[in-house]
Amino acid sequence: MPKATEIKLRQDLYTEITLLEDSYRQINSGLLAQNYDATIVASALKTFKDSLNRASAYALALYTLKGKQANFSWDHLFIHLDYAIAAVNESPSIKQRDTVQTILTMSKTELEQVLTYFATLKTSIK
Repeated sequence: MPKATEIKLRQDLYTEITLLEDSYRQINSGLLAQNYDATIVASALKTFKDSLNRASAYALALYTLKGKQANFSWDHLFIHLDYAIAAVNESPSIKQRDTVQTILTMSKTELEQVLTYFATLKTSIK
């Protein structure tokens, strides 16, 4: 049974990491688009945040199943994502695009760390 659990966790984690990467690309392309669409950016931000939460939970469960300890601290990044989502939802104007870009720039290092970590993890669980 533990083997089946591990296989399922690996599959779910792989799927979640793929969604995380895709939503990050959507955020970036949405912010750079000539015809800025706040609904696309807001949806991608929410998907990224939710996916990061689930991917972290799956990774933690996988580590725990293997008897290893892990600690993910993306709290600061989650706060910035909440700010970005709130900014887009508050006013979907083109000016909010600059606000969202600024918020994400403040989290650039954390975003890169998260994406690098999960890309490496994705490769190792194939």
